[in-house]
Amino acid sequence: MSRVALSLALALAWAPLAGCAVSASASTGSGAMSSGTGPQGKPARRVDEGGGEAGGGGAGAAPAGPPPCQPALADAPTALFGTRILVRMPKGVELAEQNPFYAQAVAPDQATSCGQPVAYAAVGFFEYPNAPATAVRDQVLELRGIAKGTATWEDEGTRGKVYTGAYSVPADAATGAPAVRGWFVLRDANDKYGYFALYETDPAHWDALKSVLVASGKSLLVKPRSIAPPADAKVSAAPPAASGGAAGASAAGGLTAEPAGAKPAKDAKAVKAK
Repeated sequence: MSRVALSLALALAWAPLAGCAVSASASTGSGAMSSGTGPQGKPARRVDEGGGEAGGGGAGAAPAGPPPCQPALADAPTALFGTRILVRMPKGVELAEQNPFYAQAVAPDQATSCGQPVAYAAVGFFEYPNAPATAVRDQVLELRGIAKGTATWEDEGTRGKVYTGAYSVPADAATGAPAVRGWFVLRDANDKYGYFALYETDPAHWDALKSVLVASGKSLLVKPRSIAPPADAKVSAAPPAASGGAAGASAAGGLTAEPAGAKPAKDAKAVKAK
């Protein structure tokens, strides 16, 4: 094929495509650009009828929604055991003392300021046994009704004499207890007592509540005293309840005090709260 014939063939091949592009652009009458490619081979910008760029931040862009709600701490701390412990609970969550050294949520599933509920919460103290923090942690959860080895731990850390960690407990088909995620704080205040706070929620709400539960645990303030009523008492199990589980406790369950001379706290039996 001669050079002239080849040039004519290429011209005829491109003519219909060029004509379609021109006619599509001209027929709109609104200044809208074709959705073809630009001169550099990149996708051409698409604009709306008002002249704004589609999908961008122009006049036609949808307004941004409100920022997500952030659960907050209560404005004032909760004083427990004659101001021996001060703690700022998540807003909406209230505690009630069950005995001179143990307090728990007044009701299960109390809604926080953003609506997600805290299934269970407790704050208390006991004579610190001669054992590692992880062993004491497991013992407290046993008293809570969570058998040793059931919980899976993560985000564990120790700063000074404060241990913190997040735990997960699977659902228990035998008891009907649902799965929970929790945050645990254990503080040694150098007065022979261990002070703790724990919070539990449904795993579906964990991501939304974790930050406020961690903040509440950090706010745990201890005022050690040389003499206090629980000094001659031990941590022991309350009478077994009819039903139990990690997330099924009520205000009737919990820990009790016994006279001096009882076995050390580390020998306490596990209890399933109501």
